[in-house]
Amino acid sequence: MSDPLGESDDIVAVFQVDGHSARGRIARMGSVLNDIVSAHDHPAAVRRLTGEAVLLASLIGDSLKFDGRLIIQANGDGPVRFVVAEWISGGAVRGFAQFDGCDVPADAGVPQLLGKGAFAMTIDPGEGMERYQGVVALEGDTLAQCAERYFEQSEQTPTRIRLAVGEDMKAGGGSIWRGGGAVMQQIAADDARGDAAEDWNHCRALFETIEDDELIDPEISAGTLLFRLFHEDGARLLEPEGLRKHCPCTRERLVRVLASFSDEDQSDMEKDGTIGMTCEYCNRLWEFTADEVAAVES
Repeated sequence: MSDPLGESDDIVAVFQVDGHSARGRIARMGSVLNDIVSAHDHPAAVRRLTGEAVLLASLIGDSLKFDGRLIIQANGDGPVRFVVAEWISGGAVRGFAQFDGCDVPADAGVPQLLGKGAFAMTIDPGEGMERYQGVVALEGDTLAQCAERYFEQSEQTPTRIRLAVGEDMKAGGGSIWRGGGAVMQQIAADDARGDAAEDWNHCRALFETIEDDELIDPEISAGTLLFRLFHEDGARLLEPEGLRKHCPCTRERLVRVLASFSDEDQSDMEKDGTIGMTCEYCNRLWEFTADEVAAVES
């Protein structure tokens, strides 16, 4: 099996299982994911959840056939009030979690982190187009399981998802957060493929043997992993789409936001002669003088 991805990171690519009614996408993320989950000083379990949301948004967003954006969000009553990730056409991604700062176990899953709540996907085709949102109850031990429930209830499409995020410890010290994910869905069967249910069960059984370390290990490429899964059947791996971190916070944009606040609100926000705003996504602090804000107002 040819591997157009090699050992590439920060990519998402389409794959097709030859002769079977199953196709999907596979993603590998390194520095981009590390930058996103390291922006906040969250416990490992919260960083892992954030990374999984970014991977999920990348896998599902890449399947959309328009220039727009996809938002993945899970809300709950647990210590993580919500986790959100956004994919924008062209492979731009971002994500963050709102966390109350309590102690959580390193291996905490969705029930311990998010509690009871809802899982939602929002498709925004762009200006002038109607947004679509699907919402289901937050059900599952992992974010991947919650997403599978979504497709089962909202799309009626047999879907299997695997997501893995973890720290890759370097020999010389230090570490980097890495992640990998894959989604596979059933497509319409035809005479050549035979019984759709049997065919899907065959592919699903192979897909579900994926181990977390296979998705995270930098030495196991996407092509190598697919070969391990489907070497007896054959699989085609298409050219990848690159993924990059994206955050639209700029001085120009944020100062306009500040200028829209009332004088009273601006006064309450001012400290030592400056007004500060922190981006929820990248956690960067931006500071402005009152004169900068007033210049926009005038």
